[in-house]
Amino acid sequence: MSQYSSSTIGIPLGLLGIAIGAGCTADWLCDPAVSGLLWPGDINAWIVECLGGEAGGPLKQPQLSFIRVVVHFIGLTISALILGRLLNRGSTLPTMTIELVQRLGIVGIAAGVLWGIQLQFRDAFVAGILPPLMMLLIGVALYSVLSVCLPAPGSPGGLSAWAVMLLVTFGWICISFQLNERLYANLLIPHGDSAMYEEHLWNIWHGKGFRSYLDQGLFLGEHIQLIHLLLLPVHMIWPSHLTLEFAESIALGTCTIPLFLIVRRRTSNEWSACLLALSWLFFSPMHFLDIAIDQKTFRPVCLGLPFLFWTIESAESGRFRLAWLFLLLALSAKEDMALITAPIGIVLAISVWRDSARQSLRNWGLATAFVSVAWLLLAVLVVIPAFRSGDVVHYSRYFGELGSTPGELIKTAVTNPTLVLAQVFSLRTLFYLCLLLAPLAFIVLRSPLQLLAGALTFVMLTLLQLGNGADNGGFPAVPYHHFHAPLLPVLFWAAGCGLVGFRDDQQVLRGFLPNTPARAALLVLCCCMTTSVTGSLLPFGASYWSNTSVFGRQTLFYPNPEQRAGQHWIQRAHMANRVVEQIPLTARVAATDYIHTRLTHCERSYDYSGYARAVNETGRRVPADTDYIVIDTGHRYSTIHNAGEIPELTESDDWDLLPDATDGHFLILQRRASNE
Repeated sequence: MSQYSSSTIGIPLGLLGIAIGAGCTADWLCDPAVSGLLWPGDINAWIVECLGGEAGGPLKQPQLSFIRVVVHFIGLTISALILGRLLNRGSTLPTMTIELVQRLGIVGIAAGVLWGIQLQFRDAFVAGILPPLMMLLIGVALYSVLSVCLPAPGSPGGLSAWAVMLLVTFGWICISFQLNERLYANLLIPHGDSAMYEEHLWNIWHGKGFRSYLDQGLFLGEHIQLIHLLLLPVHMIWPSHLTLEFAESIALGTCTIPLFLIVRRRTSNEWSACLLALSWLFFSPMHFLDIAIDQKTFRPVCLGLPFLFWTIESAESGRFRLAWLFLLLALSAKEDMALITAPIGIVLAISVWRDSARQSLRNWGLATAFVSVAWLLLAVLVVIPAFRSGDVVHYSRYFGELGSTPGELIKTAVTNPTLVLAQVFSLRTLFYLCLLLAPLAFIVLRSPLQLLAGALTFVMLTLLQLGNGADNGGFPAVPYHHFHAPLLPVLFWAAGCGLVGFRDDQQVLRGFLPNTPARAALLVLCCCMTTSVTGSLLPFGASYWSNTSVFGRQTLFYPNPEQRAGQHWIQRAHMANRVVEQIPLTARVAATDYIHTRLTHCERSYDYSGYARAVNETGRRVPADTDYIVIDTGHRYSTIHNAGEIPELTESDDWDLLPDATDGHFLILQRRASNE
């Protein structure tokens, strides 16, 4: 029996903690201001009803009594103990009961502390950190039940850890690709920053160069992203945007394989490696790399993540030739990958600095840091400006008042460091830390050296000012988009290193905290699973199952034909094929999102929007050589819904409106032959 379970006040404190946790649960579920931060209203209503309460309505708050929550908590605890006794023959029922009550009591007391903070500080910061911390506590509670009621992780039923990990990975890849395919089929994937990368591949093997016609010039003036060119042979066989979606799903899913090898080598335990690898698949910040909050579903940087994992694994295992190959592939995913590979090299060198037997790893790490820094400077200061006619990289302007060029950013950091530090050490930074570290149960903090490898990238994230941050009342860039992508492998590398130190003789709360690497990995998995309930758009998240959420399955993925909104999306997506049939492949067409994604195989595919494009002449919405204009009247950003709102028809005689064959979902203009 553990030290704290032998205490005479252990059971009363445990019961008190469970009661406090029940009170917190009842209050949070009945407060729309809090429950709305967790999940949509219909999901909250379902949970309240499952706990014996009344769901309420649009003008009435849910009603849930404290007693009903306590009864359900006790019932779930008893059920878990009975099941645990059947599975775990090594422990007696009284021992299991005492231990579980005390564990859940500690979680309940922690929930009470969080409850008190939430009641005292009802501001944006608390509203931001409340969901991940609440779900973290639920993850700890789940871990407590599993660790008490299940036998120690081993090979139940002869199952192989490798087999379990590969099977779940395969399932995740299938789910990921299916969701991306549904978004594409429903015409909900934007062209910019998603489908334009497929346009790169099409244009290359049709002799038009490494370009998208969003802007003039080659894409190398935007980013040094070459990794998606590896898909050219496959794309020539399957010339579709779905080729890239499938590749990204495979890339993100198979990160589990090198992660498994990294953790197994450090812990000498396959199940700890398996459980942490599975945690990657449930890690909500990773899910937003697959499907961002604005439904951008493909980014080449995601293809580089498995190579980043493989770089670490190969270097640590002494296979330096492979490590160099994987490093180059990772750097080809995006130039700012160097912000993570350089520190990784330094950390690896420091970790073996005094070990003469591992001098090769030290030398490799230092060489990696040098190559990464040189590549970053070359890309940002020479290569990209060369393809932009000398202009600086476009994302220099993402840092707002800190400066809009690399020179201005450096000048601000030197002459006004307090302005930079004020952004780094801010509530938003703490908010980011909660979102990134809470799903990992903060175990990464046990490996500060490895965690330091992500410092440069994280500081860059804290300095971003995109105009949609938490300070402006909207979603911050992290982790709902893609900017945090290179940081994630470092977090899991640090988590894998942090598992090593878990031993029973080193625990302050012996019996409560994990006492083996496998138990610690189980804790991380539980926390990743529960935090994804409130933080994921994939089926692991509550929003996916909501009938009212704008991110629900019936809104984005599987529209319900019986609902008006669903019928609209089904018809609109179906009519997209009629648009494609009317536009010759030899035409130069300007189109709005999201129909733009279907026209990238034309001779040229321009953007039709109010955004000022360098490819357009001054005062023109489309280039002068445009043959057709296609306007999607039904997408969420549409500003044109009928022919009378089209500037080209009202301001000139150069265009004819083609007969409508799409029930008003799309408007197609063709340039008059006499004006060609």
